[in-house]
Amino acid sequence: MIRSFYSLLMGGVLSITVALPSAHAVTTPDFATVRSDYTTTEGRLVDRAGEPLSERRVVFEGRRLEWVPLDQLSPAVLEALLEAEDRRFYQHDGVDWRAFAAAAVQNLWFEHARGASTLTMQLAGMLDPALRLGASGGRRRTLEQKFDQALAAQELDAHWSKAEILEAYLNLVPFRGELIGVHATAWGLFGKAPRALDRAEAALLVALLRAPNASTSKVSWRACQLLRRIGSADQCERATALAAGFDTVSLEPRWQDAPQLARRLVHRPGEVVHTVLDARWQRSMRDALDAAAPGRGAVVVLDNASGAVLADVGGVAAAHEDATVVRRTLGPLIRPALTALALDSGGVTAATLFAGDAGSPAHSLRWWLMHGRWPVALATQGEAARRDLVLELLRARGQGLKTWQEARLNLAELAAWYRMLAVDGLWRAPFWQAEDQGAAIPVCTPKAAFIALDMFGDLWSAEVEPGQSAWAVGGNARVTIAVWLSMGPTARIEARSWLETQLQSLGAWPPERVVPTGVVQGLVRFDPPVEPDRLEWFLRGTTLSVAETPRIPARILAPGSRAVIRRGDLKGGLLELVADRQDDRLRWWINGQLVGYGGRAAWRPDAGLQTIELRDDTGRVIARHSVAVSADVAEP
Repeated sequence: MIRSFYSLLMGGVLSITVALPSAHAVTTPDFATVRSDYTTTEGRLVDRAGEPLSERRVVFEGRRLEWVPLDQLSPAVLEALLEAEDRRFYQHDGVDWRAFAAAAVQNLWFEHARGASTLTMQLAGMLDPALRLGASGGRRRTLEQKFDQALAAQELDAHWSKAEILEAYLNLVPFRGELIGVHATAWGLFGKAPRALDRAEAALLVALLRAPNASTSKVSWRACQLLRRIGSADQCERATALAAGFDTVSLEPRWQDAPQLARRLVHRPGEVVHTVLDARWQRSMRDALDAAAPGRGAVVVLDNASGAVLADVGGVAAAHEDATVVRRTLGPLIRPALTALALDSGGVTAATLFAGDAGSPAHSLRWWLMHGRWPVALATQGEAARRDLVLELLRARGQGLKTWQEARLNLAELAAWYRMLAVDGLWRAPFWQAEDQGAAIPVCTPKAAFIALDMFGDLWSAEVEPGQSAWAVGGNARVTIAVWLSMGPTARIEARSWLETQLQSLGAWPPERVVPTGVVQGLVRFDPPVEPDRLEWFLRGTTLSVAETPRIPARILAPGSRAVIRRGDLKGGLLELVADRQDDRLRWWINGQLVGYGGRAAWRPDAGLQTIELRDDTGRVIARHSVAVSADVAEP
């Protein structure tokens, strides 16, 4: 009786399908085309060896990861899928007429509707927008759509293999929230690759297919029913616990070692951006910075040999400031380069003494740099020409600069300028991708670069925002590292300490560095002895055996040389002594006695020939005048 009923029903169904005209032209896409047209919503950043560094979402309609071949899926997923959705998948031709008839009976006699779509029919609905739910404006497919869907499924089954149908289905089917495909869903719900899913996880995925956004209790109930049918009822408790977290579904990036750089370079869905970074350097610098100053800094590592960026850490999270992009005024940041250029000028050496503040002794250029200061007098000795050269190189990097005050450096460019001292005075702009590598530009001679690097040592630090942030840069024979730290008055100390720790772990410069031709070493003595005698490096032809305090360029304006002065003409009996500059280091001496300080002084003279001397604070005579002072009243 039952069999005859089914036969009658099937005959009716078949007669309907034969008589009903197609409402939609059925086209069967090629499997290879469907797979090649598929695009992930994410872009990826990889290092020089192709190792993933960061992933960035580019498309904001759904979340899809890479297409997963069938042989890279967990067998548990296929087992659960076929048991729950299409038991006779391998027997039917795309349409399971037995299931169709059973559904028709239930829909006719019972309150709860039942569907009969096979996996192939569901896939046909995904591939053709006209066959999708809601395409006709209703909540269910029309009879014409059902017919077209069945016809499309039979066409798919005739032209695609069963494996291709399963593979496409699992990559295209929506699961929960915005997760599409088994790849994104496996990572979003379980943090796993699809091949690693177990039976409990597979049952939960399949339970989502009929109602992706059902309540967690409904999903776990369906998963438990399915687990019992496949003989894994003992996994029900675990599935229920896992389903409890489905209310907050999010797909975090699988790799997040360089989020700031990914934000700058990755812009198209599915693209893989290749860089010259080294994943080992990137992760070690990220971890070191995270441990010392989470969210408060950035690090750039350059390869000395090529200038390539090996690491670019802009912070712990993508939202943190990226100091490799943010530019700061040059200030003291360019001093290593300016020092090398000054040495090349021939008028400056590491032992050259430069005057200090008023009342303080002069010190060598090396001393000033070691103490993080810049001698004011050096700025007057050809610095304009040196700055113009630096400015031209910055302009070549695309900065629309007109004056030195407008010039800015980012952290990577700072590292590039310091790296120049380690590679024979050749400057090369930092680059993140191989195609962006530029030519090396000579800035200073290898001789000056060698001495300048010796003066600065393994690292140089400077405040860029007093009391707020600081940068430090240094390196060894292989790499140059620049670090930026913010937040607080101790930023400079922290930056320097952090960099020292990194350099010590990497190994310092070799004990025997190659001395360029034209660089000589000599013993220098200081007069006055403001610094201990020492061996110093010089460019050949600029060697100093004695470093003397520079003379203060001052002259005596009044009284004039060989003047005759009448005491009776002096106001208050005082002779005014005037130099051509105001400098607290100036001293006035008359006949061997100190009578005044600075650029102006007053003295009550005695009659006779007087010798007036202008000396500096070391006692060196700068200028000398002789004057004659007559008695108060002229003799008859």
